[in-house]
Amino acid sequence: MDSSNLLDANVSHVTVEKRKVALSQLSKLSLISIGVSLASILLGILILVYSRGAGFPIITGAPVWSGATFLLSGILGHLASKSDVHYGYFPPPRVRCLLLSHYIICVSCMSVCGICFGYSIAGASVCTADDELQCGENVQTEFILNILSIVVSVFMLTIAIVGCIFFCVYRKLLGLYRPVDMLYQKRINDLESRIRTLENPNMQGQQQGFGGQYGYNSFNTTTAPPPVYSKE
Repeated sequence: MDSSNLLDANVSHVTVEKRKVALSQLSKLSLISIGVSLASILLGILILVYSRGAGFPIITGAPVWSGATFLLSGILGHLASKSDVHYGYFPPPRVRCLLLSHYIICVSCMSVCGICFGYSIAGASVCTADDELQCGENVQTEFILNILSIVVSVFMLTIAIVGCIFFCVYRKLLGLYRPVDMLYQKRINDLESRIRTLENPNMQGQQQGFGGQYGYNSFNTTTAPPPVYSKE
């Protein structure tokens, strides 16, 4: 399959505008992701700072590594949203790599944020029981920080789900086809190109008739003379 033909294929102005709208939404979603992830990392650092004498699950630092994973997702989405949308039916390799990486990290973030949510609930419940062996010396502070961590992890989980939905909704618009779909789309593009050629009288005249280069009117055959019989 010739990749240059895939990148140079003509797309309508409406498709380009829809791509701009989609990437604009991705940019807003990514900026929110970056802000929420930084808040999660900050909460995780504060939980570790005030965790003197604490045990599991306070010392796991779940908001830190879940926020770092979510930050990576936001950065990839922001970079992908700045891509040029004036391409053919299939995006350039860099754009395709950024969009797919953002989707994969979003899927991973759903699991990571779910784990962070569970650890935060466990930390808050430990501090509610005033268990200094697990919650540490700053019981009230740890309880408040873990409650905030629960809220932030729910936000991150929700945004990760929205990111996955974004990929599923705009996958074909952005040209993120599967290999089999790419082959089908290539054949569709060839058929559309032939139809446009037939509908254009100038191009049709250049190709000598309805059948294209080797159409019905492209061959000028001469009729063989009848055989000659002698009178002998």
